[in-house]
Amino acid sequence: MNTQQTIAALRKSFLFQNLPTDALTDIASLTKFRQFFKEETVVWQGKPSDSLYIILNGIVSVRKVLPNGQEHILAYLMAGNTFGEVGILEGQPRSANIVAMSEVDTLVIRRQDFMDILLKYPALAIELAKMLAHYLTETNRRLARGNKTAKLIMIFNMQKGASGTSMGCFVSKALVERTKHRTLFMEYPNPQQIISDLGISKRVKIYNHEEGFDILASMEENSHLPHNARMTLLLDNVLKEYDNVVMTLPAMIDESIASVLDDANQVILLAPPSKEMWAGIEEFKKQLKKFVRPEETIVFTVANRNKPELQEWNVEEPYDFEIPYIETFPSLKVADAIQFRIPMEVMPMINNFVDRLERTNQIGVFIPTTVDVDQKIDTNQYVEKTLNFLAERFGGATSKEVSGVWNSDKAGLVGEKVFIVHTYVTHSALNQYLDEVIEYVKELKIILRQEAMALEVNRKLTLI
Repeated sequence: MNTQQTIAALRKSFLFQNLPTDALTDIASLTKFRQFFKEETVVWQGKPSDSLYIILNGIVSVRKVLPNGQEHILAYLMAGNTFGEVGILEGQPRSANIVAMSEVDTLVIRRQDFMDILLKYPALAIELAKMLAHYLTETNRRLARGNKTAKLIMIFNMQKGASGTSMGCFVSKALVERTKHRTLFMEYPNPQQIISDLGISKRVKIYNHEEGFDILASMEENSHLPHNARMTLLLDNVLKEYDNVVMTLPAMIDESIASVLDDANQVILLAPPSKEMWAGIEEFKKQLKKFVRPEETIVFTVANRNKPELQEWNVEEPYDFEIPYIETFPSLKVADAIQFRIPMEVMPMINNFVDRLERTNQIGVFIPTTVDVDQKIDTNQYVEKTLNFLAERFGGATSKEVSGVWNSDKAGLVGEKVFIVHTYVTHSALNQYLDEVIEYVKELKIILRQEAMALEVNRKLTLI
């Protein structure tokens, strides 16, 4: 790599991207380019932390060797990610193996050079501090919740009476039936609605619903603390105790709600289908983006025709799901008298919420429509083949056609139609089959005579 290519590569790194050109030029002179083959161990657990690695292309897995000799995959790193910075600062040995899952291109900076760079460019030290603070926050969050991977669904009632309480109970019931895990339903800022609907006559903290999920009926603990502190402590406690937590909230983002939004796995916006309401939803989604984690939080919009006059109302704006007007919508007030039934019209949507809650990882395979750089061909058979390949391993897949432009070493900028075949997968399935997906993409690369094939894992794009 020449200097300009190295500078361009550094700009794509999360750690170096905000540095000025003169600083990047200086740093580029201290880097070495290294390539690794598939299954090659880049660094070994227990070895000295003598270098910082910047991934230019490819995928590596972070694998912790356990005392029993087994390996546990902690994470996957792709283009833009770095590794080795923590060990360098601590002066400690490598805490895990880093193994190439495809051919991997990296830039390497020796430990002493990296320490000198930090002293010379304080802006880089600040970026590194932000990164380490994020690691620390994640560690503290896991410790506060007993290292559990509990799931949180937040349902916002975008209009009073939008059936958020009923929706929360439907989702809670489905979670218990599908996952067999402990599930809690709660209302914020207080549970008055659910207490009234279920006729809870005495002050109990936890109400055990006969359908198998619990309901938080009292939020009086730590009342002397500020609202955001109360909310954080409450959520830490319930996520430590329960595997699934479903929360219904009003359409607002105050300080206390903002403090826990980054914990949400799913956010559901429930609103009637009116133009005024949908304009408000778009603005609300913009606010959400400031607080949720875009790579980990899925936001759904639901148009709820919960009144007769809304049956024929057309919604021009896109939404994810629609609830038709249901004349015999089940009442929570009789939930203890008869079996609590999820309406058939709502069941597919609820099942989708539950299914996507477990499938928090995403894989996308990009199928081109040209070979030999710019010769158009019909690749529909490979789209179908990829759909079947992913469906066999992950239970389903979908495809869409988009327009794309890419930079060929031979022909410069090339514009073409591209098919993206994507699927949502569980963490265990990702660990089990990612190797096969990479090999499949490499086979397609040869068949379609491509310089490289694009693969997306958890919204991070890499070239194979």
